[in-house]
Amino acid sequence: MSKACEEQAIRFLRGEENPFDAFVVSDKPAQEFPQCHVQEVHGEQFEQIGRAIDKYRYPAYRTRRQLHETRVLIVRGVRGSGKTHLLHVLRQRATPTPEIWVCPRYYDPAFPFAEYVLTEFVRELLSAEDAEAPARLRWSARELTRQLLREAVASLSLPEWLEWSGSASDGWSRLRRARRSQADREALLDDLAAGRSLALLDEICGRHGLSSAAAAGLVTRHVERTELGSGSAVRMRREVLLAFGDLALRNTPDRLASLLEQDFAQPEAALPPARAEVVTQLLQTAAEVLAAVGVPIVFALDNMERLLAPRGPVDMPAAQSFFNGLAHFLDQTRGMLVVLFVERGLWNEFGPAINSFAEHRLRQGVRVRDYGCVWDLELTPPTPDQIERVVQRRMSPLLARAPQADQLPPCFPFASDEVRQIATAGVDVLRTALLRLRDRYDELVLPDHQQIQKTTEPESEASPPATADEAADALRRTWEEAAATGRRRLGMSRRTSLAQELHTGLGRWLELLLGQQVHGWRLSEARSAVTFGDHPAFGSVTLATWQDEQGRPCRVALGPILGEGRAMPRDLEIKLSALQQRPSLADQLVVLWPVQQGPIEAKQLPPATRQIWEQSAATRPVWLCPLPMTDFAWLLGLPEWLAQHSATASASESLCSFILERTSYLLADLTPRQSAEGLSAIGDRQSVQVTNDK
Repeated sequence: MSKACEEQAIRFLRGEENPFDAFVVSDKPAQEFPQCHVQEVHGEQFEQIGRAIDKYRYPAYRTRRQLHETRVLIVRGVRGSGKTHLLHVLRQRATPTPEIWVCPRYYDPAFPFAEYVLTEFVRELLSAEDAEAPARLRWSARELTRQLLREAVASLSLPEWLEWSGSASDGWSRLRRARRSQADREALLDDLAAGRSLALLDEICGRHGLSSAAAAGLVTRHVERTELGSGSAVRMRREVLLAFGDLALRNTPDRLASLLEQDFAQPEAALPPARAEVVTQLLQTAAEVLAAVGVPIVFALDNMERLLAPRGPVDMPAAQSFFNGLAHFLDQTRGMLVVLFVERGLWNEFGPAINSFAEHRLRQGVRVRDYGCVWDLELTPPTPDQIERVVQRRMSPLLARAPQADQLPPCFPFASDEVRQIATAGVDVLRTALLRLRDRYDELVLPDHQQIQKTTEPESEASPPATADEAADALRRTWEEAAATGRRRLGMSRRTSLAQELHTGLGRWLELLLGQQVHGWRLSEARSAVTFGDHPAFGSVTLATWQDEQGRPCRVALGPILGEGRAMPRDLEIKLSALQQRPSLADQLVVLWPVQQGPIEAKQLPPATRQIWEQSAATRPVWLCPLPMTDFAWLLGLPEWLAQHSATASASESLCSFILERTSYLLADLTPRQSAEGLSAIGDRQSVQVTNDK
């Protein structure tokens, strides 16, 4: 390579982005993520996890006994070793059938673990945030219904087929019609058996004389004839199959969404199953139905610091709840895989939270071909050869556009020996190598007076601490960002799927305001997501305990109504039953009613819901409180907002003041009511004085 060619290439690179600026991977990968991937880095771990997932892909599933037991894989590595990158690569790999990847963004130990898993699974399955989720769901529905329809058509006699296809007739043309209809039937069976076609089912049926309504009726008849029994598990399987059929043949997703989010509790059954049982049954049914079309379910938990150490130190009670719940979940379900991506140091801190019961189940692992039993995977430091491949991969798109590209070496502007020297000089994780490559790239490409500062700066040159105004601006800015994220999720998700996160937000908010006094009442205790009854979707409240001036406690349950349509009366009925629980759960109940804005009164409720309110609320210490969508939004974003700021030295006091300034109106609506007159609907909110006796 000539000197002139090198100088020309350097001038070109000065006008381009530094390809090593991307050294941290976010929860959602950027568009250039594929350009950063080198398959040799952690290739062995990728292969082992991929084979474990493929073991849960059942090409010829018929019975529950074929389902493998639910197992856990643990992927450990130091910070910056590439755990999140590996997760993204696994999610984007080419597979013969879709995969359901459930990646929770929070954990609240107040909820039973199986309910937590179910909520996250349903959210992912029905998600509107992920552009690929609807396609995965519809693909699964089409393939499942295709199998059911083929079985249904094959089971029909010729007269039955003529009746269902509308080809039955009298007179001289009957024989001719029957022969043509029989040919249509055989052609339909061939098309349905042909495999995974991109054509919609109603189009396939229409080509062979079967309307979509008739096809839906055939599927319903077949399911009712083959899924026999009166047990809760059989009923649930029937409902799930028929809901998938409605989505595939009638393009109506509401039935499936309602079933998965709230209607699965089966309150109309003669002997309704217990809360924990119905949750496990739905998870198991979902695993079986998706296994029938070769779709594995993978629960992947990354960034465990956010889940179990949101305030810095490990939350030991939360960690104990998590690992004990996970162990029981492994015992109770089949057909699902759990993958934990954990920082090595954090995993060591989890040690006291993992008892022998949980440890033995975590170590069961998955037996995969060529590797034996796999359960604990360590991400090792990259080799010099792998670092050199990373450089070549990231430089390749730039060098392809550079002048005289065919004369440039693949690592340009680096020399191969220089890359290997960087890779061997104390590099323990990939991120360290990327940081050094970024700095060295600027040294080679930029003029001396334009080079950026080194990554490691002298301590004396560290930036001064933020001023009070700068800290306040940061709080306001991140608050607005969290609220905007909450509003976006509200617009893209069904409210029922956000119930657990709303309770978590309510609980964190009240915990931050402990000690506040409103109208002579002092907030003394807060508990998020206190569960009761047998309905997993609606049987939860957040509990706020207040004390009057004499120190007498009053427990106020906060029950948001998130059921929509025909589920709304049922949701209200269950929330009202919180006051009838034995032992006593609460003394008073606030029914939080989502509204766009303004007050809420009983006369504004839908007729069926208003009837339940008028029958039950008049004689109970319960009142309506509006929950505007703006409040709903910031409550959803509050836990992550708190995690961003809780590490600062004076975070507790400053956060409390900031929150109180913006939310005191809502806190005032949640104080106990001492008289019957106080139990009427909340009207216009008034300014109240909130004091702190901490």
